[in-house]
Amino acid sequence: MGESTVIAHAVFIIVSVMMASVLALVVLGKLGYLESIFSQAVKDKAEAVGIRLLIVNAYKNSTTGFIHIYVKNIGTSPFSKLDSIDVYIGNFTGVLEYYVYKSIANTTGTFNVTEMGKADGAWSPGETIVFNVNPKSTYGSIVRIRIVLPNGVSAEDVLELPLG
Repeated sequence: MGESTVIAHAVFIIVSVMMASVLALVVLGKLGYLESIFSQAVKDKAEAVGIRLLIVNAYKNSTTGFIHIYVKNIGTSPFSKLDSIDVYIGNFTGVLEYYVYKSIANTTGTFNVTEMGKADGAWSPGETIVFNVNPKSTYGSIVRIRIVLPNGVSAEDVLELPLG
């Protein structure tokens, strides 16, 4: 009876060590997953902190009817997803209308961008970009403009919209 007890204890110890190893692997795997999510969130927030926008000027082209909005990246980080930017325009006290990026803004409700500096597809710090908006509506002389990047960085301003 003593030998079976020793064997039972040995088997119990081996099974316990194996179960503890499996549990440790699962826990370490989950910790690695959480670390990955956390570091991606920190990276996204650090990138967002480095990008700041300033709406400099806007005017309505009397010939084409387009609204041209000049926006400068006054942050320290570049931004390269120019086709994923959202533009909203509306009357000063009204609802903002959403505009969709299109490489050629030939239909109403669309816009494209023109880089004022080096046309490299990236919005570098200190660089100004012109948003060429094909408006859905006729706006008054004072408009509210909001530019929103996919990482949550935004700029909003109320401007007089002169004809140019």
